[in-house]
Order: sequence, then C-alpha cells, then structure tokens
Amino acid sequence: MDEDSNSDTGMVNLIWLWFGFEGWKQLSLGKRVGAQILYRVFFVAGFAACIIFYTTVFGEDPPLAPLVGMLLGWFLFFQALLNFIFVIGSR
Repeated sequence: MDEDSNSDTGMVNLIWLWFGFEGWKQLSLGKRVGAQILYRVFFVAGFAACIIFYTTVFGEDPPLAPLVGMLLGWFLFFQALLNFIFVIGSR
C-alpha cells in the first residue's frame, strides 16, 4: 500500500517537474528581463504558427474548440520546454 502512494507521488512530481511553473520561477530569479520578454514573444509566435498551420491545412479559421486545444497543447509543450531548459538542464 505504501508503494502505491510513493509511485503516485513520484508521478505527480514528474508531471509537476515537466509541466509546472518552475522554469518561469528560475527565469524570474535570474532577473533577466530580456530573456523573459524573448520567451513570451516565442510563446505568442509559436501559438500564431499553430493557428497559421491550422488555417493552411483546413482553409478556414479555427473554431473555438480546436483553438482551445491548440492553446492547451502549445502551452503544455512550451512549459515542458522551459522546464527542460531552466530546471532539468541546470542540474
């Protein structure tokens, strides 16, 4: 029984490590304003690329459901990217 709770905690920690906000915390602790602006611009540019790709493939603007799906997918990918660079990469 104790092993199950440890494995659940390990999975939660892994998900938090990959998709949590630790990367933003590490970025903000460095007080690199230019880097913060660059990463936020990169997030918006990546989301815009997702919308452009959808429009190119389907020939119309995305409705609300695919738009929310793209935003959520890109956000999770971007969070994982930030955490790999600033949290896992700095060890």
